[in-house]
Amino acid sequence: MKKYGIITHYHISNHGAMLQLQALIHVLRSLGVEAKALRFEKSFDFIDEETRNKYRISLRSIPFFVKFLIENGLRKSWFNFLKVRKFNRFKKNSRIIGEYYSLAKDLDGVIVGSDEVFALHTGPTPVFFGHACPTDNVFAYAASFGPTNYEDIERLHCIPFVKSGLENMKAISVRDNNTGAIVEKLTGKKPQKVCDPVILYGYQKEIEDFGTLNHQPYLLIYAYDNNMNDPSEVDMIKTFAKKHGLKIVAPGFYHSWCDEIVNAGPIEILRYFKNADFIVTDTFHGSVMSLITNRNFAVITRNNKNKLVNLLDEYGQVGRILSEDVTLDSLYEQPIDYTTVNAEMEKRREESLEFLVERLKLKG
Repeated sequence: MKKYGIITHYHISNHGAMLQLQALIHVLRSLGVEAKALRFEKSFDFIDEETRNKYRISLRSIPFFVKFLIENGLRKSWFNFLKVRKFNRFKKNSRIIGEYYSLAKDLDGVIVGSDEVFALHTGPTPVFFGHACPTDNVFAYAASFGPTNYEDIERLHCIPFVKSGLENMKAISVRDNNTGAIVEKLTGKKPQKVCDPVILYGYQKEIEDFGTLNHQPYLLIYAYDNNMNDPSEVDMIKTFAKKHGLKIVAPGFYHSWCDEIVNAGPIEILRYFKNADFIVTDTFHGSVMSLITNRNFAVITRNNKNKLVNLLDEYGQVGRILSEDVTLDSLYEQPIDYTTVNAEMEKRREESLEFLVERLKLKG
């Protein structure tokens, strides 16, 4: 059995990040390839010292967490503490995290991705671009620059750093147009576009095995803690929910204005998506989870507009973005016909799987 390492965001308590990592591992195992995430130290050179201390846990982190407790209160702080513990248990039980990258031996190759592995907003992490990996056989699967654009790379004086890494990769596939355009500009080669591992794997067996929730009809809110708390957005959502008799449930992130807050783990979150009557999200993977569970949903775009619009456009759902003309009521009353969406997802799964099989040299 071939053995591969995966370089991705393994150290964060984020449902999308964990699901995409586990999904890629599931797909690779189905192809006869053993894989785990390789551990590494992420660069935080481009952010302030206070924020760096948040990520690099030590005695220096104490002031940050004390400030967080004062500003956010005990309930939110306790919620996030329990969330980190839940995610750590998930990583341990699912055995998706492997050894430290520089100590990895006998690897047949390294896969960089998926997720925003090329993003530079926190700092330049060498292994994200294949630098110093424990093998020369490095390729990218569904990689993304996230909010980073070409001008950012120039401004941060990272053109040589990024360009040399990309040029030395054996192959590059991306998940959005912005990333594809940057890769093509720096390397002269147009990368293949593939689907995110969560769509590639689909989690269909897990979703089918979920029972129904003993719950009144509910509106699911999926947004990071610091988002979707603007009074105008909250009022819009509450008015809509009350009109349609929907309880407002926030699984995974703490939003004090919701009727119910659930500390759901990476797999459990899919059960809440599957059983939701309607979903409002402003994240990439919130939209992905809505799609694979075939739910009716609405999207609010923020600084993630490029990748989010790109995703929705691929499946003919740009019309799910809220605007002056597109309201929660209008979307709620026009459920998505998933016949075409599911067919498109299956098509993109096949194309993406072909890329992996070819790159892993499994043919013949």
